[in-house]
Amino acid sequence: MSRIWVIASLFIAAMLPLAAIGDAGTQVIMATPGSGGASGGAINRYTIRFSAAMVPLGDPRATPPATMTCAVGSTGRWVDTQTYVFDFSSPLPGGISCKVELKDNAKDARGNALIGTASFLIDTGGPSARAVLPGEYEGDIEEDQVFFVATNTPATRASISSGGYCTVEGIGEKIALDVLPDGVASKLLMDLGEEHWDSRNFLENAGLPRVIPASPKERAAVLASVAAVKCRRPLPPGRDVALVWGKDIASSDGRLSGRDQRYDFSVRKAFTARWACRRVNPQAGCNPVEDARVEFTSPVPVQFAKAITLKFSDGTILSPTFNADDKGASTLSDVTFKGPLPAAT
Repeated sequence: MSRIWVIASLFIAAMLPLAAIGDAGTQVIMATPGSGGASGGAINRYTIRFSAAMVPLGDPRATPPATMTCAVGSTGRWVDTQTYVFDFSSPLPGGISCKVELKDNAKDARGNALIGTASFLIDTGGPSARAVLPGEYEGDIEEDQVFFVATNTPATRASISSGGYCTVEGIGEKIALDVLPDGVASKLLMDLGEEHWDSRNFLENAGLPRVIPASPKERAAVLASVAAVKCRRPLPPGRDVALVWGKDIASSDGRLSGRDQRYDFSVRKAFTARWACRRVNPQAGCNPVEDARVEFTSPVPVQFAKAITLKFSDGTILSPTFNADDKGASTLSDVTFKGPLPAAT
């Protein structure tokens, strides 16, 4: 056998695996739900990717390769020659199933019929959290903080109590959740008002209307998937705390959340007030000709701040002074007493 024939034989043998792969046929190599924008993690699109080109590049008339059967409407589009996306008209709620089926006559760009799996199921599962109020980065929470949790489908009160919990830095045990009565979330959100930034952001991330309906019946329907909860015990000041929406929280039809969702917060420090004034040295008394202040570790309602007075041994009572900004504020972090103040008091 000549050397040329040996080399040719080896080349053909090396090419056989590649030819086998190329002739294997076009099939779906990825079929996955996705989320984006302000959907709060809810499914708002479904992507199918094929192993080879299905349509000519840039052909807007290209035929869809599959059909979508779902309670929520959708439109389809080719992203590139191998990728087709269904965009849902709204994020999918929990507790529903949708089906994607390849068309019987679907072919790749070379005219070959498709092989492999031809149908795909979308199950949105049980009640997973889309949004929580207060948000994780919106400042310290209170010791008896009420949390609003918006889910993709309503959860049962019993499963929230048994499956959700709070954890506190330095405390090993879980703190169970109390589920507040129906209507609490509705009332508090209405009290915050539609212009309140935190409330507006929460409703948007939850996929809910920005303006809550005035009708009690319509409002209850819109907020049916919003639960108001609080940790069963008061939270210790100054500690880091987590609210956990547990994997076993369920909808009324028994679908489970399926995963733990954790939201981290810090509890505000213990409230204190301190007297502050200028001194000649740390051991000296206050300089009586200078202003003095009462400072708070957290802002207090202005009506309480205005009620603070200084009472002297001779019976004199001095009230704080307020500037124009203070008078228009709802809370204050300190109050000022104008000098001069009585000496040696």
